[in-house]
Amino acid sequence: MMKNLLLSASLIVFSCLKMQAQGICNEAGNLIIYSNYDGGTFTINIDQNIPDIRIGLCSYEDFHVTITGPYAANVTEVRYAGYNNDGTTSVTGVAGGIVTILNYPPATLYDPDGNANMVCAYECDTAYVPGGCNTVDQATDYFITEVGGAIRYSYLQYGLLSGTFNMSDGGNCCVDAVACAIVVDAGQDQSICIGDTVQLAGTGATTYNWFPGTGLSNVLISNPYAYPTTTTTYILTGSDGAGCGGIDTIVVTVNPLPIATISATGANLTASGGTAYQWLFNGEIIPGATDATYTATETGSYSVIVFSADGCEGISQVLDIFVDGIKEDFITSYIKIFPNPAYEIINLNTTILNGEKQIDLINALGQIVYTIHTSNSNNIEIPLQDFINGIYQLRFINADYTIVKSCVVKH
Repeated sequence: MMKNLLLSASLIVFSCLKMQAQGICNEAGNLIIYSNYDGGTFTINIDQNIPDIRIGLCSYEDFHVTITGPYAANVTEVRYAGYNNDGTTSVTGVAGGIVTILNYPPATLYDPDGNANMVCAYECDTAYVPGGCNTVDQATDYFITEVGGAIRYSYLQYGLLSGTFNMSDGGNCCVDAVACAIVVDAGQDQSICIGDTVQLAGTGATTYNWFPGTGLSNVLISNPYAYPTTTTTYILTGSDGAGCGGIDTIVVTVNPLPIATISATGANLTASGGTAYQWLFNGEIIPGATDATYTATETGSYSVIVFSADGCEGISQVLDIFVDGIKEDFITSYIKIFPNPAYEIINLNTTILNGEKQIDLINALGQIVYTIHTSNSNNIEIPLQDFINGIYQLRFINADYTIVKSCVVKH
């Protein structure tokens, strides 16, 4: 078998031990490679929040790979390029649309010491001649060319791959490790109200890549506008002209808008839903009206802006408040009194006054001589036989309105 011609048992042990020494060769990289000769069944645990993770797989025998972990959704491409000897290679744990399984594809780099097609790569020594497999230069060139990204690490060994491999543990660096690093700064964490936009400010690099792209105006500039609808952690990777890289994160916290409510008892208004308030009259700010309560002084439309502890704003519904002394013609269509002058009985239609309401009959001295409370009827009769002739005021009150209207009692 080809396996017996490739490597002695002592070299297998040497390769496995050597592989473990180097960890992560490029902290700003996003391409990870797992390759061997004997195939295997194993799990890759994506336990680091790295954007746009790409995975390359290569073996002479079949791989059965499960991708899992809290950041598995960051994986954007998985490619198997090997011999796949019995055709059962599989990848699970990510969407099938990002997985490509290729059998014996052409290598992208000619190397007289390696196979012209992608078969297997198991040795990190760039000077090693692998027999019928590929050199490490061919393996890394293939995945950089076909999958893209920058190599974070590779995991090369000869024997079976099994168990769980944490992304944070890295592997080996079969290409020259990135000896330089730059300080990439994603800026200070931001807090916005839902529906708002904030401009991010990445610094320290010449090229930038933000991840995820959700809620960003552009992922390839240093200062995109962010408008996420939920709290989001953005990862910024950057590099300079020399290929040195760096990485940083920023959290954009999205706060909900407060729910503003307003209620009225006559002309007395009460707001809730915030930690601070600003009352409006006919859409204009009422100077100094910043308490949770306000007493209307004139007829018109009232509303309130409420502010949350996070600085977000919500505005209430508008209430039309009627205050004593308003003109008769303004309310004629709302409250109907008949007959007027009235003799034995006066009829009231109070269609506008929904719910619980109070109706007061007030004489010329300002005394309440009759009161009725009702919530069941908008058509009300008031007997007048006990009242002397004169001009009276009828005052109608419910949770939304206080309305006053004149009537004449005449026997």
